[in-house]
Amino acid sequence: MGAEPTWSARPAELLGCRGEVVATVDHASRLVQQRMVNRARASAPALQSIADDEWFALFRRAAETVRQRIESGALDAELAALASACGLPVRRATRGILAVVDQMLYLDKIMAVQSPDGTTTAYRTGRTRHGWSWLPAGRTAMVRVPANFPTIAIEWLQVLASRRPTLISTARHDPFVAAIFVEALYEAGLPAGAVSICHDSAETFHRLADQVVWPGEQYPPGLDPTKLKLYHFGRSKAVLPQDPGDDAWARLARLAFQGCGRLCTNVSSIAVPWSAHEAAERLAAKFANFPVLPLADPLANVPAFTDLDDWNYVAGLVEREIAAGAQDVTAQLTDVPLRVELDGTRFLRPTVLLVKPDSHLVRLELPFPFVTVTEVPREELAHTCRQSLIVSLVGEDAELLDELVAEPSISKVFHGEQFDRGYDPIDPQEGYLADFLFQKKLVLPN
Repeated sequence: MGAEPTWSARPAELLGCRGEVVATVDHASRLVQQRMVNRARASAPALQSIADDEWFALFRRAAETVRQRIESGALDAELAALASACGLPVRRATRGILAVVDQMLYLDKIMAVQSPDGTTTAYRTGRTRHGWSWLPAGRTAMVRVPANFPTIAIEWLQVLASRRPTLISTARHDPFVAAIFVEALYEAGLPAGAVSICHDSAETFHRLADQVVWPGEQYPPGLDPTKLKLYHFGRSKAVLPQDPGDDAWARLARLAFQGCGRLCTNVSSIAVPWSAHEAAERLAAKFANFPVLPLADPLANVPAFTDLDDWNYVAGLVEREIAAGAQDVTAQLTDVPLRVELDGTRFLRPTVLLVKPDSHLVRLELPFPFVTVTEVPREELAHTCRQSLIVSLVGEDAELLDELVAEPSISKVFHGEQFDRGYDPIDPQEGYLADFLFQKKLVLPN
């Protein structure tokens, strides 16, 4: 609560991939959550009083603190626990946190591009160069942070950087990343009570926070949809009008493995108007270069599954599709089965699946490196890619590019040499977060 560790009387053991206890975590009571909200509301004036240069210098100091702790080994225990609880290779989890550290160093630019006049001043003063005010749409904001990969922390960091008191609700498997950054922020001089963390369930946050930022599309039924913003639901795709050549297939494979296949920006489906079987074989050959390895191996890229039920559920989705006629092209190129158990840890082998266009898996992202490949007529490519976060057009096709850009349910289109461009918080992604957190308001006389 603020900078103070707070415990209720309900600690619970957090288990890792092999069933080992990696941490003891606690669930804040409703009363504690209410106190967190009250502390947050009281901190708002202090957040507004800090000059812009000092405000963003605070984030840079915190970022350097986290970097130093990682490099010195001071966070080795937390990183090992994070990796096991979330099923992530230790090296990749560490790199994910360092990616957030790097983004914090230019957080002022990330926030400036979202403001009405391209500066960070409006977050502090509410005044713009346009003759109207730009004011917070609430006093507090809650952010639910999923456990898929540490880089998602940049979402709540943007909320806090907008000078909004922030209430973080962490996923059950990851109480670590938020605590690592919040501790460093308070050490860097963050005003008391500006951010609090509730691990796992946070029903009182849902009710009392003025705004809620929630990952994915399935949110608790009691949440008021008028104060809700959904983010990072994924379903990113690639379109290949023709065979793009060997280098592009290697880049597509790397795009599928970014964030261990756990990011909303991963390509999860490929559509082609030519031979889908040939395309699937080309991609599967590149997938074979990423074997299943123990999470501690420095070359590991494939995530594990902590929960047996999750493992069985995701594997069942793939196995039922294969039973219905889909082709597991990866299985045809390697003798590795879909389900892999290694040193007591459960994995799913990276998979390329050849499916029909009406397969429900075309519009689904799974939490491991998994790509469907489907063949559709050229004139239906844009329609097949609807409701996507990112569509990567590999190669040049001006007409198809125009069709993809014109499709309103596609958030981003990458093409040409930047078809596999990495995520940058400066880019609009499902719009800008600041557009949800603030409202334009005319105040006369201004």
